[in-house]
Amino acid sequence: MGAVTVGYALLVLVSPEVMTGALGLSQGAADPDLALLTRTMLVRDLACGVAMMCVPAGWPLLTAIGIRVASDLGDALIFGAGLPTEADRMAALLVAGGFGVLCALSALGARRPAAAPAEPE
Repeated sequence: MGAVTVGYALLVLVSPEVMTGALGLSQGAADPDLALLTRTMLVRDLACGVAMMCVPAGWPLLTAIGIRVASDLGDALIFGAGLPTEADRMAALLVAGGFGVLCALSALGARRPAAAPAEPE
């Protein structure tokens, strides 16, 4: 999920209209101010994704995943309440909320791996 987050963040940093168009906030190229705000938001996602890919299993990875999940759920709530149309609100709620759920589920594999049993001498 960290790699998916990094990939999406890089895509939107290069082309903010990928996100702004999907949210119904622009058609075609995003307004420069909206593009600036979108890119700023995606730097957060990029940092979360890199952390999810690089930190060791256990509490460091669980913390990175928790930050990612909190960010996605915040996005789902804010976009789900504030976008201009019902269809856009529902789409944002489902996409951001769904990604948050997937990231939360990835925590199931984020615990520190069990130590391998010692080999007999």
